[in-house]
Amino acid sequence: MPKPRYAVNISMKAWDIAKAGAAVRLRVRNRDGLLGTIEIGQGTFGWKSARGKSGFKRIAWSNLADILDDSA
Repeated sequence: MPKPRYAVNISMKAWDIAKAGAAVRLRVRNRDGLLGTIEIGQGTFGWKSARGKSGFKRIAWSNLADILDDSA
């Protein structure tokens, strides 16, 4: 059986859900290593590249919906 092409690791604690502004972080990997981290919060979707030097690039949910609708 071949190895999966991608893997997503999720780390979350129950008390994180109750905190205001809490976010879920997903580390996205391919066979070669970490591609980046996705942060999903109440107001934004964020992406931080594993190779990037800056912090998360944040996108409002309405803007993300527009981007995904345009790419379909």
